[in-house]
Amino acid sequence: MKKSFTLLEVLISISLFMIMIVFLYKTLDQTKHSNKIFTKKQESIKSDNRLYNIFLEDIAESTSEIKVTQDRDKNSIVTFKSNNTYHNAYHLNITYLISSNNKLVRIESKDEFKYSSTSYEFYENNKSYIDILLDDIEYFEVLNRNKKQYVFVIKQKDKKRVVYNTFRIAPIEKK
Repeated sequence: MKKSFTLLEVLISISLFMIMIVFLYKTLDQTKHSNKIFTKKQESIKSDNRLYNIFLEDIAESTSEIKVTQDRDKNSIVTFKSNNTYHNAYHLNITYLISSNNKLVRIESKDEFKYSSTSYEFYENNKSYIDILLDDIEYFEVLNRNKKQYVFVIKQKDKKRVVYNTFRIAPIEKK
């Protein structure tokens, strides 16, 4: 008599193979989903770290008094001079503020920012540099803990409030 598989044995082996394939597919699908979540979280952390590094470097290398005022929506406007420039080494004046379309912007300019008499067009025409750091800002507040420590508090729409703690290390220039 010839040794061979019966039809029932073949069907059982195919069924077991298909069950293994379904479990492997489900595992692969779950891994893809986990990777998407991880990538999203990683991008969020990178963005937070990039923003924190900008604040940290600007405040650490500030060479003048850091002035914190408020706009009509109670958001902070921060102006100071800093040796930390990204665009032009002669544009030492740095300003952080919330634009009219709820974006956190960093203005690097040659002249000091004057909130009441200045518009973005003025800065664009005078070769100032405007960087959009974040979108959909609900509020932006800068707290001065002492002469060397500044806390940036930012709340974006549909996100948690983020707090950045910075320290000044550069000496203030004498007038």
